[in-house]
Amino acid sequence: MTKSLFNGKITRRDFLNGSSIGMGAMLLGAGAPSARSSASGYPNSGYAPKASLGQDWYGYGGVGDYALSHGNTPEVVNTAHSLVGAEFSKMAETLAVDEEYDVVIVGGGMAGLGAAWHFKKHAKPGQTCLMLDNHPVFGGVAKENEFSVDGETLLAPQGANSFFMPPAASDPEAVSGDARYYAEFNIPRELQLQQWQSGAKPLNFSPDNYLHLYWLAENNVDVGHFFAAKNGLQFAKNIWQNNFEGTPYTQQQRETLRAWRNTRYDSGQDNSAAKFLDNMSYRDYMKQTFPSALGGAEIEDPFLAGAFGLGGDAISAWVAKSVQMPGTLSQQEFEQPLPERCSFPGGNSGFARYFLKNIIPDAIAGNYELDDIITGKIDTASLDKSGQPIRIRLGSTALSVAHESNPDSAEAVQIVYKQGGQMRTVRAKSVVMASGGWINRHVIQDLPAEIDQAYQQFNHAPFMVANVALSNWRFLDKLGITACRWDAGFGASCNIRQPMLVGRHQPPLDPDKPTVLTFYVPFHRPGLSVKDQVSAGRMELFSTSYASYEEQIIQQMNRLFAASGFVPKRDVRGIILNRWGHAFVTPEPGFFFDTPDRTAPRNIVMKGYGRIAFGHGELEGFQHWGPAADQGRRAMTEALTKA
Repeated sequence: MTKSLFNGKITRRDFLNGSSIGMGAMLLGAGAPSARSSASGYPNSGYAPKASLGQDWYGYGGVGDYALSHGNTPEVVNTAHSLVGAEFSKMAETLAVDEEYDVVIVGGGMAGLGAAWHFKKHAKPGQTCLMLDNHPVFGGVAKENEFSVDGETLLAPQGANSFFMPPAASDPEAVSGDARYYAEFNIPRELQLQQWQSGAKPLNFSPDNYLHLYWLAENNVDVGHFFAAKNGLQFAKNIWQNNFEGTPYTQQQRETLRAWRNTRYDSGQDNSAAKFLDNMSYRDYMKQTFPSALGGAEIEDPFLAGAFGLGGDAISAWVAKSVQMPGTLSQQEFEQPLPERCSFPGGNSGFARYFLKNIIPDAIAGNYELDDIITGKIDTASLDKSGQPIRIRLGSTALSVAHESNPDSAEAVQIVYKQGGQMRTVRAKSVVMASGGWINRHVIQDLPAEIDQAYQQFNHAPFMVANVALSNWRFLDKLGITACRWDAGFGASCNIRQPMLVGRHQPPLDPDKPTVLTFYVPFHRPGLSVKDQVSAGRMELFSTSYASYEEQIIQQMNRLFAASGFVPKRDVRGIILNRWGHAFVTPEPGFFFDTPDRTAPRNIVMKGYGRIAFGHGELEGFQHWGPAADQGRRAMTEALTKA
C-alpha cells in the first residue's frame, strides 16, 4: 500500500473503522488504468480504453444493497465500449428466442420505472412486460450510498438528490411530473428533519446537496467561499448575502455583481420569449444585457453544471431563466420566497423505491409506509419471478434491438442482451427505449437516419458525486459553515445536509458525530467547444484511478480545512466515487423549440418509429425524476397501442 495523505501508511481497518469493504475496495496503491486514447471509442467521448476498467478504477462501495452498484460499474463501461463499432445486426438471426413478451423496456432508471408503472395500470389482462437494466441495482442515477460509522447508518445520494415539494393534486391523472406521482403514491408531505441542537450557535443547513450552490439560497444556507490568493486561500462567508465583502473582487467588480444580481427580466413567460432565449447561450444573453458582469459570471457555473453538466457558455439562456439565474428574474419572481426543498436520505432513490414498491410490492421489505419504502431491504429475488406480469432483470445489457423485418410492417422486435456473460434473445411486440440516447444509437440496428442524426446533436456531460464519510465535522463548525465552494482544485463544492429521519436512518446533527460530506464534481471547461468539453471530461473520468481521486479529495480537504482542525486519518472513514459518464444532456441553444427551418432534435426522437418508442429523461432537457417518469409513461402509452 502506497504512501497516502493520511500522515503515512494506513490500513483498510484504519480507514474504514473495520466495516466490511466488499470486492477490491480501497486499493490505495493501485495505479490508473493504462487506458488512454484519442480514438473515438466511447460514444461521443474521444476515449477508448485499451484495457478493461477494474476495481482499481471503481473502488470502495460502502455497505448495504447498493455496495456493488455505485455510479457506472466497470462492467457497464466495458460493455458500452464493446458496442462501439461492433456488428450486431445479424446476431438475432443466429440466436434462438428464449422468451416472448408484449413489451420490453430497456433501461431501469426513472423513465423505465415510469413506463413499467404505466404498463401495470393500463395493460390488458395477460399482457407481459420485461425490463432490462444493465446495472446491479435499479434506479439509474437515482441510487444511494450507505456507510456504517461508529454505529450510525449514513445514507447519501449517488446522483439525483432533491426536489421541491410539489403542489397537492386531488386528481393525479390531471397533472404531470412530480405532483402526479407524489399524489398517486400517497407520499407523505410532512417529512421530519433532524434539528440543530438547541442552545448552539446559529447554523443554517441545506436539506440537499444542491441548494447551497444557488445564489438566492444564501439566506438559508451558510456557505464558505475560498478564493485562491498569493498567500494561500482567502475565505469569505455568504458572499451574495453579504454583498461580496471579504472577497478578492475590487469595489467596481462588487458593484457590477450586485447590479447583475438585481437586474430584472420582464419580457413575460410567453412562447415567443422562450424561443428568443433558447436561441442563445446564457453567456451570450449576458453579453447583450449585462456585459460588465461577464468577468464574475463564472461564479455561477458550478450551479449550472450541477444541474445541466456544463456552465453558462454552453447552456441555453432559456434554461438559465428556468432556474432563475441572475439577470433573468422578474420583480415578482425575485420577491417570491424559495419553495420548500427536500431530499430523501438516499436522494431520489426514494422515488425509485416508491415506483418499485408499487410495481412489485414484494421487491422492498416491509409495509407500504415511508420508513419501510425508503430504508427497507431490496428483495432482488422478487424482481424476476416467472408468471408475474412485470419482470425486472438486473445486470442485463441490451446489445441489439431490431425489428424482425421492415419497421413499417414488422410484427415484432428482437432484443439481444447479455447477462452473466451469456447472450440471450427475447421477442416483443413493442419496445420502450428508456436508455440514454448515447447508447441507443449503437444498440438499435435499424435506427432511421433522421433519429440517428438527431441523437448526434445531443451532447452528454459527465459528472461525479463523491461521498466522504466523516467521524465528525467540527472543522466546518469552527468556520461557521455547512457548505463550501472554491475556485481552484478538485471539484467545485461540498456540503453536509440537514438529515431527514426515516426508518433506520436516524443520524445525529452534531459536529462531533458522524456525517457525510458530499462533493459535486462537474467537468466543465469554459473556452472549449461543448463537444470538446464533454469529451475531455469523460476522458478524465474514465482514465483516473480510484486512488488518484481519493488523493485529490484528501488534498482538497486539507487545503480547505486543515487550518480549522481537519485531520484526515482521524476524521475520514470512507470515500465512495459515483462516476456517471453521461450524467446530463447539455441543453444547448435550440434544444427545446422548433424553428421554421429546423425541428428540435428531441422532437424528432420522440416520434419513435415502427414498434420502438423512445422515452428517457434527457428528452426533457431538465433531467428530473417526475418529468423523466412522464417520458417513460408517454412512450409506454405508444407501445401499448402496438402490443
